[in-house]
Amino acid sequence: GECIDPYVKLSLYDEKEGKEVCTSYTTNYVVDNGFSPIWNQDKYTFDVCNVAVAILQLAVWDKDIHSKDNFIANSSVPISCMRQGFRSVRLFDSNNTRSGAFDFASLLIEVKLKEQMLEEI
Repeated sequence: GECIDPYVKLSLYDEKEGKEVCTSYTTNYVVDNGFSPIWNQDKYTFDVCNVAVAILQLAVWDKDIHSKDNFIANSSVPISCMRQGFRSVRLFDSNNTRSGAFDFASLLIEVKLKEQMLEEI
């Protein structure tokens, strides 16, 4: 088959003043590199309102120029579980399983928390 052109959509789902809020960013796609793509060109900053309920979702997609982009895998991590430093985030397929090609699929991310966040966690 063809090699994918992956990109990551990062979405923070949070609560502010009783309403759900979502902040999203999308990386650039990496041409023909589904095995070890690197996205280090940008830093993404999220303002968290409610640490107790906020969740970061990382979704990997395959960029398709001629049709709709294809979902590859994702993972959702509660902000209250985040720790500073480099972290390996395990990915799950569309059935929310880790089997076959997804046994070892993960994203390596660097997490930096502001001092206020460290006190709340």
